[in-house]
Amino acid sequence: MRFDELFEQRSLVASKLKNCIRDKGYTKISFACKADISRPTLDKLLEGAVDSKTTFDRHMQKVLNVLGMTPDELVLYRPTSSKMVTAVYSENAPSGHEMSDLAKKQYSLLMDVVDLCAIYY
Repeated sequence: MRFDELFEQRSLVASKLKNCIRDKGYTKISFACKADISRPTLDKLLEGAVDSKTTFDRHMQKVLNVLGMTPDELVLYRPTSSKMVTAVYSENAPSGHEMSDLAKKQYSLLMDVVDLCAIYY
């Protein structure tokens, strides 16, 4: 898929992007900071609600650069289980920080709750 075609597939891109960001361990805030876009803009991308092609293209270029992905890789992305996440990237985490087993268990439970909320809301 060409980069120019992503705008026409906004809802698919939004779905794949949500999964990819979550699977790579980013929070919305940490990912928005790393991609140098605002949190509301990221929310619009994740909802497929950006109506301007110019705005969409500019921000998707930043997103793909941070993810190190091509448009094809994003569209063909297969989500992994939320239980496979081993780290969460945060702007305030110490360098080289690794989650404890208890934190991993709690994070896994939290992701289950988030998944349930996504079903009902």
